[in-house]
Amino acid sequence: MKKILFGLALLMTSSLWAQSPQKVYSFAQDRREITWYITQQNLWKKEIEKTEKNGYAWLNYYRATRALRHMAPYETDNWNQEKYDQYDKELKEILKKASKAIPNTFEFYVISGAEKGLTNGGNEEYLKAAKIRPFDEEIIDELMIHYDLKLDAKNKNLYATKMFETNQLSVGILNWGYNILAELDENAILFTYGDNDTYATWIIQEAKNFRKDVTVINHYLIQDENFRNQLLKKLGYDPLDLSFDGLVSDNQLTPAYEKLLAHFYKGKRPVYFVNSRNDYTKNVEDKLFLTGLALRYSEQSIDNVAIIKRNFEKRYLLDYISEVFACNISDQTGMHFNGMYLPAMIKLYQHYSESEDLERKKWMESLMLKVAQQNGKLEEVNAIIEKK
Repeated sequence: MKKILFGLALLMTSSLWAQSPQKVYSFAQDRREITWYITQQNLWKKEIEKTEKNGYAWLNYYRATRALRHMAPYETDNWNQEKYDQYDKELKEILKKASKAIPNTFEFYVISGAEKGLTNGGNEEYLKAAKIRPFDEEIIDELMIHYDLKLDAKNKNLYATKMFETNQLSVGILNWGYNILAELDENAILFTYGDNDTYATWIIQEAKNFRKDVTVINHYLIQDENFRNQLLKKLGYDPLDLSFDGLVSDNQLTPAYEKLLAHFYKGKRPVYFVNSRNDYTKNVEDKLFLTGLALRYSEQSIDNVAIIKRNFEKRYLLDYISEVFACNISDQTGMHFNGMYLPAMIKLYQHYSESEDLERKKWMESLMLKVAQQNGKLEEVNAIIEKK
């Protein structure tokens, strides 16, 4: 009987715990199901109702709502503009109410900075927040971006190093950052897409002083005209007459990006893309060659199997795929990053099989299976292995 009562007590405790407000991290660190964000939005709203001046509650309430603005429109196959507008309106209302409840506080400046965006005045808000808490984890990534946009190498290094020292990204993501930089040709340009692929490469470059000859360009930040032309000048490229103002849909953005990328293709530096996406490179797919974790643009055909083989055998550090002796909120995202090895792994596995290099074939098979398991791709990878 006591065991039953104890079990019921544990069940009740776990139920209460499940309904407690939890910290809402950025998508770069931790991504949850949409229902989790809805729950947290309601729970943090109740905390604010209890204590209106609870800055921590305001910040988490804002983050949960912002995640919903990002996710809710994609719940169905078709974009739901009504859902987007709903949460966008809620965010504006949160900003308005927070300005009255917690003005001139660290949390308010973070909310205001996020809502405005770095290229639309948000940088000034983050700088105000930094005067209150200079290296708080809520702002160090934003300030790293701010100083990148300003081409301020000293301060970018400072905040990138702080990102490393405070373990903002998982070991897996940072190892991925090291490996993709390791495979690139000298003075390469690498186009990234999101927070994590950009942060990982910047942090490794700055905190570990590795491959600083490579220029990492985030595809969103390069939309900023002032930053873009300063960067082009620094790299020795001609200025580019191009504006992204008012461009929202893919039909509008694609021609602009194609013009931008064509400008870089004509330069003397080798151009690479992270292999996770190809949003704006479909018109040159026949000129993109997989080199491992990246796609290399080339007018001439490339023996990419030889390059992939070199990278896996000589340049990559891969022990962390087999076993990670660390724990971080973004570990799950790190496993997703491991999935970016699979296309090159498959290509290399097939090469080892055809060349009858049985030892390396077995090595690659074990890595493939580990990564496939982490990314829900076991069935597909097992089918490839069975054919060989």
